[in-house]
Amino acid sequence: MNTSEIPADTVLLNSTQSVCPVCLAVVDARIVAEGTTVHMEKECPEHGRFRTYLSPDVEHYRWMDAFRFPFVKPERPAPALKGCPEDCGLCTAHRRHSTLVEIELTQRCNLRCPVCFMAAEALQAAAQPGPDLAALETMYRAIMGKTGPSTSIQLTGGEPTIRKDLPDIVRLGKRIGFEAIEVNTNGVVIARNPELVTELLEAGISGIYMQFDGLTSEVYDKIRGEDLLQIKQQAIENCRKAGVQVVLAMTIIEGINHDQLGAVLRFALQNRDVIAGVAYQPAFGSGRFDVSNERRLTMGDVANLLAEQSNGILTPYDLWPLGCSHPACDSATYIVEDQGRFRPLTGMITTEEYVEHFDPDSPQGSVLPDIADRMFPELGPGLSIVVMSYMDAMNMDLKRLRECSMTVAGPNGELIPFCSYQLTNIHGKKRSEIGSGNAA
Repeated sequence: MNTSEIPADTVLLNSTQSVCPVCLAVVDARIVAEGTTVHMEKECPEHGRFRTYLSPDVEHYRWMDAFRFPFVKPERPAPALKGCPEDCGLCTAHRRHSTLVEIELTQRCNLRCPVCFMAAEALQAAAQPGPDLAALETMYRAIMGKTGPSTSIQLTGGEPTIRKDLPDIVRLGKRIGFEAIEVNTNGVVIARNPELVTELLEAGISGIYMQFDGLTSEVYDKIRGEDLLQIKQQAIENCRKAGVQVVLAMTIIEGINHDQLGAVLRFALQNRDVIAGVAYQPAFGSGRFDVSNERRLTMGDVANLLAEQSNGILTPYDLWPLGCSHPACDSATYIVEDQGRFRPLTGMITTEEYVEHFDPDSPQGSVLPDIADRMFPELGPGLSIVVMSYMDAMNMDLKRLRECSMTVAGPNGELIPFCSYQLTNIHGKKRSEIGSGNAA
């Protein structure tokens, strides 16, 4: 594709590289505005042209893209040899250091969700046990050498709570020196075993990051394959009793739970004693996606929906891009109670103050709470709101990928951007599984 092929009624916003959704080969791509909407267009010589919706509002998209922060590059990067996304490690072409590193403890899980970015079910069933404590110590030390103790660690899977040695894994990370270790979970085990929450707290966890897709049974039946609403509520109650903070992670699919963003927001605000934040995550197409998706929701859609459902607390322009990554990757606000009413921190500060007080070491969910602590120490704890816009094979933007600060640890301590690590083609196959000339 070249600019001479752009129709007269189309505005070119940016040129980048992406991947073919079938074979995952790197291809040129362009981001264009057509009327009020934004799309990515790309073409693979073998598999043809593809067009992906990116945003409902070009003016909002441009406003988001205007937020820019200084780059803090990775320490001790790997050489750039084959080009993005083949050199992840992180390589010398990567523009931002890691602020959060996921460690995958297992590919096994106690649920079979119709929507899951992990490997297909057959691969999970055949998965080997996760890394033992000796291997995890090697990974922890490699991460520490590349990032330092202030980088947040998230223990994930699969489902990490099915490992009996999870408290030992937390203790190991604390002993090596990491300040914040969070457990990413579906909540099933901690709902049924409240003693585990206490054990994890004593081991040193900083919090629980828990799937929470809505407040009706039907939502869980469709997204998780069974009614888990009471399980989720019990897991939160067990964390409350133990004194462990929770961040709710809501996977959003139009036609299933797009109308519950405001309800989840109100639930979180009513339970601020235990819920520290909500991560709204428009569903993306890596791994297994076995539900009907009426329309692909984007970060711009979620900003509009959340504002409409917030009872006047938020507008779409209260969600600001986070300076730890590319402006199209995530946006956030921090809701505080000020003189008896809820207000977004982003309505109380200027963009200049945001840049001035931004801490490049803050991970996604902590950027604005850290600023609030410095600028408004008199306010009590608020509620962190983050919209996470993950990439898949349809909307992969390699310019964005090079600014990723949310990474996954490889077995030898290499740090791989999350969206690159989880990338599969439209048939759910990873790059290593796609044979030459046969990607279906």
